[in-house]
Amino acid sequence: MADNTVGQFAESHNKSSTYSGDRDKTPIDLVLHCPSGYGHRTFNKNIKCNWTGGYRWTTAIALSITLGGFGADRFYLGHWQEGIGKLFSFGGLGVWTIIDVILISLHYLGPADGSLYI
Repeated sequence: MADNTVGQFAESHNKSSTYSGDRDKTPIDLVLHCPSGYGHRTFNKNIKCNWTGGYRWTTAIALSITLGGFGADRFYLGHWQEGIGKLFSFGGLGVWTIIDVILISLHYLGPADGSLYI
């Protein structure tokens, strides 16, 4: 029973494949081990790469609620240009702060480097 590996897939990163230029896709090989007589099959597939830059959603929402009027949430997420604008306008007199709390809580506003929250 241990020799039968039909339907088991092993994923391994393919270091030799060409880079397609798409930062969100990572090329991998799906390897299918078949019973004797059918051979070794490899299928190439690009999968979405979910990477994170170390930004926490809870920290971003806490900064947005407490210090959002000073742009601390935008500075934390790496949007420093908008953080300066928010700092000098006192959070758009509160309107920008409320909008940012909503955007961060819905995960619509994320880190500037395009990564995901932890």
